[in-house]
Amino acid sequence: MSFDERVASGQAPTAEEIVRRLGRRPGYHLLTYREVGLPFWKTPVRCRVLAKKDLPPLDEFVLRCVDVELQHSPQIAAFLGLTNRVVESVMGGLVASGHLVPTPPQNEGPLRYVLTERGRLALRELGEVVPVERDISVSYDGVLREYMMIDPTLRWRPRDLRERDVLEVPAFPADPPDVGVDDTVAIAAATNQIVDLADVEILSVLGLAGRREKFFIRAIALVFESIDDRSVNVHFAIDGRPSEKHDLAFARAEGLRKLGVISALREDRNVAGGVINPDLLAQRSDDIEIAALRRATEALHERVEELQDQVADADEHTQLELAEQISDLERRLEEAETALTQAPVRILEVQEHPKILREAISTAQDRLLIVSPWVRVAVVNGLFLKTLEDCLQRGVQVAIGYGIDDGREVFERDREAERSLLELAGRYDSFRLARLGDTHAKVLVVDRAYVVVTSFNWLSFRGDPNRPFRDERGTLVAVPEEVDRIYDDYMRRMAEAKELG
Repeated sequence: MSFDERVASGQAPTAEEIVRRLGRRPGYHLLTYREVGLPFWKTPVRCRVLAKKDLPPLDEFVLRCVDVELQHSPQIAAFLGLTNRVVESVMGGLVASGHLVPTPPQNEGPLRYVLTERGRLALRELGEVVPVERDISVSYDGVLREYMMIDPTLRWRPRDLRERDVLEVPAFPADPPDVGVDDTVAIAAATNQIVDLADVEILSVLGLAGRREKFFIRAIALVFESIDDRSVNVHFAIDGRPSEKHDLAFARAEGLRKLGVISALREDRNVAGGVINPDLLAQRSDDIEIAALRRATEALHERVEELQDQVADADEHTQLELAEQISDLERRLEEAETALTQAPVRILEVQEHPKILREAISTAQDRLLIVSPWVRVAVVNGLFLKTLEDCLQRGVQVAIGYGIDDGREVFERDREAERSLLELAGRYDSFRLARLGDTHAKVLVVDRAYVVVTSFNWLSFRGDPNRPFRDERGTLVAVPEEVDRIYDDYMRRMAEAKELG
C-alpha cells in the first residue's frame, strides 16, 4: 500500500497532523513546512554467504553420536561429558521433532535410538553447508550515508515527486559510494532486518550485482527559526516520526546553504506590507509578546495532555484530583488563547493556516474571499468542495481568485480540481470564480471579522515548486474598516479579470 493510500485509509498521518504534533518547539517558531523526498539508492550487491544451521549444537552432536552407533543415552552422555538427564532431555526433543525414534531394548538393556529419514537428511544438510554467492538488494540512504532496508511500498520515483510538487532533497555527496568488501559489516547489519535472510550469514560483499536505481522516501521538512538569534534549522519526520539522525546529517552536510534555504526565507518577508495599511502594521503585536503567549499555550496544552494520559490508569480518588487539575489548566489555557486572538493585528503562524481556512469556510455568514496563486487537488478535494457548497447554501457570497499564470502547465488531476470549482460556480450565482493570471497574493477575508495576508498558499499548501522554502507566517487584521478596504480592492480586481462560471 502506498503512502497516499495509507493516508486515505487513515493508516498514515497527514502532513497537517505531523506538523500539529511536531511544530511546537520552545524558543522557536515554525516558519514553514514542506513535503520532501529523501534520496535512496536501491543497491543490488553480490555477496558470499553461508546458510546458518537450523539445529542447535547439542541436537547436532546427539544426532552424530547416534549415527556412529552410540545408541544409548548413557553412552552418549559419557562421550559428550554431559549428565544423562541433559542428554535424555535433548533426545526426547529429537524424538518429538521426528529426528530420532526409540526401539525396544535388547535383553532388558537401556532404550536404544535410531535415526529417522528426517534425522539422516538433517545430518546430510549440516555436512553440506558451504559458502555460495548470492545477490541481495539493500537500500543506501543518500543523507545518512548508510545501508538499510526500505519497504518497497514506501519508494517514490523522481517522477512521482515532480507530479506532486514534492521537493527533492539532494544526496550529500550527489553520488553513492562504490560497493566492496569494506561494506560487508554495514550491509550484513542491514540485512539482519529481513526475515527471508534470517538464516543467511554474509561472509563478504563482492561488489555490485547490477545497476543502482535512485528513489525517494516521502518525509516532512519543518523549518524553525530561533526567537532569540533568528538561526534556522530543519527537522525531518518520516512516516510521522521525527528522525534526529537525518536532522544532524543534513546540518553536517550544510544542507541549509546548499538548498538556499536561508536566502529564500529572507526574501519577501514583508508580504503584508504591500496590502495592509502601514499604520496598522505598525500596531502588530510584538513577536516576543506573541511568542510568550504561544509558549504559554503550548506548555498548558502539553500539561493537559500529560494529565489526561494519567487518568486511565489512576484510581478513583486520583482521577478526581486529576480532573480538578485538568479543569484549572483548561481554564488558564482558554484565557491564554483568548489573549492571543484579541490582538487586532497579529502574526499568524504557519501551522495555524489550515485550521483557520477550515473554520472560515465553516463559519462565514456573509462573505468569504480566498485569493491563492495555485489550486491543487490535495486541498480542493471532495471534503473541501462539500464544505464550500454548505457555505454557499447558507447564503454566503463566495469569491475565489487564483492563478499565477495561464494554467497551461497544470497537472491533469489539479485541472480536475479547477473544473470542480468551475462546476460549482455554474450552479450558484453567489459564487464568483476568476483566474487572475498574475496573482502572488494569498488573502483570506471572512465577513467583516478579519483578513489574513500571508505567504501561505490557501488552496495548495505546497506553493511554488521553484521556491520551496519561504517564511509562510501571515498577518491577521481584525479591524473591520481595513477588512472592507482589502475586500473591495480584490473584488475590483476580480471584476476586471475574466470571471469563470
